[in-house]
This record gives sequence, structure tokens and C-alpha cells, in this order.
Amino acid sequence: KHIPIVNKLLDYNKLTKLKTSFGENMFDYINNETGRIHTDFWQILDTGRVSCKNPNLQQIPARTELGGKMRECFVPEQGYKIVGGDYSGCELRIIAEFSKDPVWVNAFKEGKDLHSELCAMTFNIDIKDVKTPTPFKPDIKYRDVQKTLNFGLAYGMSHIKLANTIEISEDEAKNIIDKFFRSVPRVEKFLTALGNKGKNTGKIKSPPPYGRIRYFSDYQTADNARKGAIERASKNHPIQGGNADMTKLALIYIYDYIKDKPIKLIHTVHDEIQTEVPDYMADEWAVKMSELMNQAAAQILKTVPMVVDCAVNDYWSK
Repeated sequence: KHIPIVNKLLDYNKLTKLKTSFGENMFDYINNETGRIHTDFWQILDTGRVSCKNPNLQQIPARTELGGKMRECFVPEQGYKIVGGDYSGCELRIIAEFSKDPVWVNAFKEGKDLHSELCAMTFNIDIKDVKTPTPFKPDIKYRDVQKTLNFGLAYGMSHIKLANTIEISEDEAKNIIDKFFRSVPRVEKFLTALGNKGKNTGKIKSPPPYGRIRYFSDYQTADNARKGAIERASKNHPIQGGNADMTKLALIYIYDYIKDKPIKLIHTVHDEIQTEVPDYMADEWAVKMSELMNQAAAQILKTVPMVVDCAVNDYWSK
């Protein structure tokens, strides 16, 4: 199949960036005394998330085959395991919790595949057909389009962004979003209310119980482009901020629990926490870690259940 040269160039740029950021120069970050990499963490971004640099270990891909290979390079000490936990579909569960949309809430309560359930509704197809190719772009499946849209909601995705992401026309993308919101009107109402709140008042809060406020000091003088940016940030802040709050609370619970135990907190990537633990207690710790992360999530999510995926590995894996 013919691939335009621009796609080849984009792939080349992505690989070049990975090589430059996480190639041989990673050896320069290894501490001579500990033999480990000690990245610098920054505690509070606009949404409340944690970031890091020198090097930015949060930017190593997680879901691609190449990303998996890169993560396999990070291994524990001999006699130890890496036990990692992450919140499954965290931002989508936050949307469900606060929009109160019955389709979303019931899908999570009943353990259904939200992407497939919504896909069948958006495209008016049988749920067994959600993994078939779309007529408007045969190399992409219906469910993949829906999944892109679902996650994009948390970032205020427009039809233009959706069109660029999955490489379809803007008219097709707008039609998909319109059909989606007709199926789940409470989600649209929830997101619209968040966007309007930020644009009209210049501030937006993260969910209770913390309610951290993000201010937009220029909201009264903003031009149309800036108003659009404020609207998108206002939709995103309570969702990503709620994610940040429960992850940080989980870090506190884990830190307090492991103070007198041979377990180390070694990394966090948004809704993911990684620890290093002796072989003999790895399985036991995975169960306890999941319990602590769920305990933290319950402070934000009161009606929608959280699922924590905890895994024991010989390397860093998501």
C-alpha cells in the first residue's frame, strides 16, 4: 500500500525524538553512587498532575510495541520485582461520575466495555460489529473511532481535532460527534457547562472533596482563540484534576503504608504508580497496593466503581 511521504516523515520525526530523548544519552543520567536514574519531579501542574524532567520518564510510550520494548529496559534490583498499578479508564469514570449519564454509569457498574457500548449507539450498529472497518476509512475500525472520541472528550476535542487525528473529513467528524452526543446528552450537557463556567467566570474547580481552583486571569479580554483554549481547559480541568487528586492521595496512602517495609516508590505517570518490592512479598503487595489505590479513588468516585490493574513484573510494564 502506498504511504504518502509526509507520513513517513512524521514517523521518522517521532522515532528521532525518542532516540534523542531516550537513547544513549540516558546513560548520562545514571547516578554514579546508586546506579539509578533520579528524575526531577514537579508537584503541581495547572490540573494538579505531577510532571518530571532530567529526564522526562513520563514521556516513554506505554501502549505501542516500541514503547513496551523501551520500558523493558527498566528493571529492579536482583531479588526484587516491579509492582505497578494503574487506574483503568480513570478519566472516563470521572466523566460518568459527574455527568450522571446512565449509559456511562451502567456500563461501568455492570463491567461492560464502554467503548463498544457507545460505539454501537453512535454508529447505530450491532455491538458485535464494532470491530469491523468503517466505510469512511476502511483501515480503521468503528470502535477505534469511538475510543479516540471518548478519550478526546476529556481534552475538549473538537470535530477538527478528531478529523486530523483519524484522518477523515471535518464534515464526517462533526457528524460522528453530533450523533454521539445525541446518544449521551448528559455528557454533552456536563462538558458544555464546564466550558461555559470557565469562559464566563474565569475559574474552574476540580471535583470534591478538594475543589482546587484554576484561574484564567485573562478571560474578560480574551480573543476568540483564547476563549476556545479556556473552554477546552475548563472541560479538562475537573476530569484530569480529579485523576490527579486520587493518584496523589494513593501515593500518600502507599507512602504511609511502606514506611517500615522494604518497598520503594519508584515512579508515577499520571494515573500509574510503580514500586519495587522483594520477590517474596510481591504478590501480597500487589493485592494491598490495589486496595490502597481503590481507597483513594473512593474519595472522588462515590457511585462509579474504579478498577485498579496491578501487575508483578521483572521490568517496568503498564
